[in-house]
Amino acid sequence: MKENVDYEKRELLIQAAKEEFLEKGYNKASLRSICSKAGMTTGALYFFFENKEDLYEEITGSAKKELRNLIQEHIAEDKEAMKSITDISQMFADHSSEADMFIECIYRNYDSFMLILSGSKEGEYEACIDEFVKITESSSTELMKASKLFKPDPFMSHWIAHTIVDSFVHVVTHEPDVKKAKVKMRFILNFIVRGWTSLLVNNQM
Repeated sequence: MKENVDYEKRELLIQAAKEEFLEKGYNKASLRSICSKAGMTTGALYFFFENKEDLYEEITGSAKKELRNLIQEHIAEDKEAMKSITDISQMFADHSSEADMFIECIYRNYDSFMLILSGSKEGEYEACIDEFVKITESSSTELMKASKLFKPDPFMSHWIAHTIVDSFVHVVTHEPDVKKAKVKMRFILNFIVRGWTSLLVNNQM
């Protein structure tokens, strides 16, 4: 019973902190205000979290971890699939399922990602973008190597990675409805991947 009560109190604090951070930003957010919204004392907050930084990291860190793990699982699956591709044109697959999968993860943690993308905490937005660009860039390079059809181009790998990550950011920050976000991201991801693949097929890269 005590564990359930503790869990409920912790979740109330997290929800209150999300509201406070989104409303005021990280620097201006007040632990006293967070506790007041949650109906608790600051002592209760310090039972669960060391400080404001720890509370913010709990909210945003778990969301990033879930997305990071999902991407890495997808990379591993794609890398294995690429070994059987013998022609570049086979890469003209529909990438809607990947778009849906990543959008669903982001929107499950919508408030957490909006905290990051809104620049609530100084430097967090840039750090998050850099992290996921590196993951995506590494993924495209690994897939190119696995296919054995062409050599990776560092410049193009980085550009494509940034374009994909920036596209997700644009959709998420402009479309609050997950169903509409899926439709938009399906189109964008298919456009990017098929356009890039088309250039490869025609030896224009």
